[in-house]
Amino acid sequence: MGLVMKTQRRREAGNVLIIILVCACFIIVPLVLMLTQTGVYVIDRGRVQTVVDGAGLLAANDLSKMIINDRNFGFVSLSNYPPIGRATLARDGEPLPVIGINTLVGTIRQNTIVAHELGNSAMLRLADVDRKALDETTEDINSLIKKSLNGTLDTRAIDIQGKEVDPLKSATEFINAHLPGVARLESIELSNGWLKNGGMSTIKTPEPQQFAQLKPNEVRAGEYKAFMNVPAFGRPFTFAGLGPSSRIVSNSEFEPADNKHINTIVKIDCVISQKNPWLPFLPAGSDPKTRMRVVAYCQPYTMPDLGPKGLMTLRFSGQPVAGLLSWNDFLKDANFADKQVATYDVIGGDYPIDKGAALNQTERFPEPGTAEQFGEHLYYWLRNGHLQPRLGEVLAMVNAPFKVGMKDIYAYEFAKDGTISRRLIDRDPFPVGATADSQYSAMADTRIQGGLAPIILFRDNVKNLGTENGGKHGGQPLAGNPLNWCELRDFGGDEQTALYLGKGRLGTQLTLTDPANTSPAEDTNMLTDLFRKIDGKPLSLQPRRNFYSGGLALDIEIGGIRQFQPPTLDIPSKRMFLTNRKI
Repeated sequence: MGLVMKTQRRREAGNVLIIILVCACFIIVPLVLMLTQTGVYVIDRGRVQTVVDGAGLLAANDLSKMIINDRNFGFVSLSNYPPIGRATLARDGEPLPVIGINTLVGTIRQNTIVAHELGNSAMLRLADVDRKALDETTEDINSLIKKSLNGTLDTRAIDIQGKEVDPLKSATEFINAHLPGVARLESIELSNGWLKNGGMSTIKTPEPQQFAQLKPNEVRAGEYKAFMNVPAFGRPFTFAGLGPSSRIVSNSEFEPADNKHINTIVKIDCVISQKNPWLPFLPAGSDPKTRMRVVAYCQPYTMPDLGPKGLMTLRFSGQPVAGLLSWNDFLKDANFADKQVATYDVIGGDYPIDKGAALNQTERFPEPGTAEQFGEHLYYWLRNGHLQPRLGEVLAMVNAPFKVGMKDIYAYEFAKDGTISRRLIDRDPFPVGATADSQYSAMADTRIQGGLAPIILFRDNVKNLGTENGGKHGGQPLAGNPLNWCELRDFGGDEQTALYLGKGRLGTQLTLTDPANTSPAEDTNMLTDLFRKIDGKPLSLQPRRNFYSGGLALDIEIGGIRQFQPPTLDIPSKRMFLTNRKI
């Protein structure tokens, strides 16, 4: 009996041991393995997220490099670029600047405010024309972003040097090269959108604030808030989300692209797979891979606007005109009794410098009067200055009186601090009486108070922009002779008064986003040291000539024609020559 009892106990103990071993094999060991694999999975996911974040930033960087050749505004991009690109050449062989979309939006908005504050209908009309053209530019930018991200572009996108830019390819190659372990990229999808709570724009709001036409919720840290309408006098304006460098943004604020915003935010959505560690324990036919979905949201960068800003010269080539004592006087219709106003398009080259160049009289009904001509050309000069002049400085310039003498030449320049410099220059560094190819000139035969009858000539070099409509210089200011004229005492300047220093030096610090590592870099050396290829090799650059010093954007001559025709001709003869000449 005792032997039977002992045998039974041994059997029960054996059964318990078997049960324990079975539990260990089928429950505890797999559980430990699962926890171990879960830990590895968490570690790998963190590494994968970092890789996908980097790929998203690289794609965002690519968006900021792409340029479009806009028929209304010339070369446009998400970022500003100086005139240094091989792919942005005008017909004169020199590079053109690229204007950032937010700089363009801010410029048109500020000039809309200027037009209203001055009560000038001509300027307001032109601001409205540019605002409508801006809608087309925005559509083109949005289309380029969307198609470049999803890989459906009909033609390749390029940067300012003509190098192909493909954000989808860049992101895919980056992920494949940096995924950890046995992880593999199974799928990738790039799309774009905007942030519902706004974002950075990098564009400072107009000063002083009482003219800015802004509500507190439309401003963030002294800048326009992106992705929201910031109207001015009933006109809508929306800025893109851009920063000084590309960065990760919150996924909770992302909204898919629509037609109401400049959709600059990049969404990168990836599926990453790796071999399933449980494959030996899984039933036949099970999926041999484990998958994780990884998403990131990134905002592109924009560089500061360092393109050339042209001068305006105001010449009094005859006797002083006492009735015109400020720009405010120029803009008032009541100050002029026009006899005749004629406008001309310049064709065939720079007139009268190039052989074959001519003036082609335009037909405008009704022809803008003298005050409207002043308003139109002031608008184009301010547009050429982008956002460099502060709003308050523009309004102050209009009201500032000036005293003039015979043959005085005033030079107006946009200074780096936002002011507008006005000074008399002793000599003329620009081609006298010249208007650039495919640009615009006008002659007003008018009368003012006191019975004076001045002839007023307008020579505008920056009305038409870009390679399509801007002529051989692309709507850029005419260079002076010598290039560094504003440094020289012979022209009333020196190194202290020069706004842009000659011989390739810059009078301001240049901030770049280094495309090699997406980090900001600062330098004040020569342009050849500042701009580099992605592979780090120095790039041989030849900046536009008028990037060295201020070029001539607008020339206004009051009192007659100086050196335009033989000086023996009196004003009536000059008037007859212009109005009756064969064109």
